[in-house]
Amino acid sequence: MSENKPPGGWLRENAEKYLLEAAADDMANRYPDCTSGAYREKGVLPFLWRRIFVPLYLAIPWKIRRRIILMTSYSRGDRPKWKKFD
Repeated sequence: MSENKPPGGWLRENAEKYLLEAAADDMANRYPDCTSGAYREKGVLPFLWRRIFVPLYLAIPWKIRRRIILMTSYSRGDRPKWKKFD
């Protein structure tokens, strides 16, 4: 059954997935005695997400990332008027 997702839904799902994996890897590197090796999908697409998207996203300063998140979270008509994009 296919779901009706907004155009950026696929991008958001994958970004969340691979950023969460990166955070889990960071925790595993910090505390190696408390974790075990995680399963990672193999292939070109997961490789590109892990090696290109995640480092680029993490290199963006928080102020810019916050703006991007706010601008893409709401459609133009649904954005609350109290949200500021400083």
